[in-house]
Amino acid sequence: MLEKSEGTINEIVYEFTAYRNGKYIIYPTISDLYLLLFKIIRSNATTEYIRINPFYINEKVNLQREFDEYMFYLECREQFTVQDEELHILENLGREANTVTSEEFETGKILTPLCRYDDPKTYKSLLEGYRKFLNMMLPSLFESAKVDLDLTEEDLAFGYFCFEIHSE
Repeated sequence: MLEKSEGTINEIVYEFTAYRNGKYIIYPTISDLYLLLFKIIRSNATTEYIRINPFYINEKVNLQREFDEYMFYLECREQFTVQDEELHILENLGREANTVTSEEFETGKILTPLCRYDDPKTYKSLLEGYRKFLNMMLPSLFESAKVDLDLTEEDLAFGYFCFEIHSE
């Protein structure tokens, strides 16, 4: 059972991910996710964190593919330095600095950003950046799902992306 947390963003996330008073979980589709992000961006608020994990479901073959490596995790802190931010990105990539390419690091900056609690403008900007990244990322994730799940062209009509979303 999902519990409703206090705070503007937490209430928006609850609205989009729970029904029957939190008894059941909803995994929003891409259009629902865009609407949720729009509402959060307009809220002019921040929260401790928001985590968004994409996955693809195909009902015909009764399989799903989770994309944990593309999980978005925006964390707010009282304060942090540029060094803290770099270490945070490297930790989330699970790699040492000398083994990360500049492209991987830039992706890490988009998927695991830090923000200050008192900076809703940056929070908004980071969510907008994630939304743009999704527009570029989803076609390649779809191709990965097709290969990983061994889907035929006929199977594709029965599939869709969903997102597990949590905030605190």
